[in-house]
Amino acid sequence: MNRGIRILLLLTISCAMLWTAGCSKKSGRSGGSTTTASAPTEPAPGLSVTDIPGNDFPSSEGLSSGIAVAKADPAAVRRQMDEMRAEQAATAAAGLSDVYFGYDSWTISEEGRQALSRDAEWLRTHSAVRLNVEGHCDERGSSAYNLVLGEKRAKSVRNYLMELGIRPERVTTVAYGKERPFCRDRSEACYRQNRRGHLVVKP
Repeated sequence: MNRGIRILLLLTISCAMLWTAGCSKKSGRSGGSTTTASAPTEPAPGLSVTDIPGNDFPSSEGLSSGIAVAKADPAAVRRQMDEMRAEQAATAAAGLSDVYFGYDSWTISEEGRQALSRDAEWLRTHSAVRLNVEGHCDERGSSAYNLVLGEKRAKSVRNYLMELGIRPERVTTVAYGKERPFCRDRSEACYRQNRRGHLVVKP
């Protein structure tokens, strides 16, 4: 195979991979609305293509063949990790309870209502705090179906908090579907932990 054909083949494969990475869903959040997010994809071997949620304009680096590929901005990665750590610390300090759902359901159980009543009481005494409700699912079903189900779960939690007197502008939602499991065992006990509305304090 001559040099020209090799370069053409490399260009074709790289363009296909970049197009696939560019079509992946990104997480987006807005006050009161739910958006969906897919998990970051693994970079292709030999290429520095990284999909970072929230980083819509990654830098690019030219390879020796002249192909430009996306490259993670280390500062953006550090900033994102710092934000995640701050959220985790604030959430742990608040001691808020998650809401767990039945299989293929977004109906809040009596136990879930009691947990949200306690959460709402904490929110009333901490009036400056804002929340993000994450909708999660177990691994069964397609990614697309679970993103929709996760959205319904997150909205159910938000709506119930509003019924309890929490102002809507204090609570945003995001759906992760099955992409961020809390437990990875393939058992019903594990699936129950993954079917949740997770409350995250925004510091």
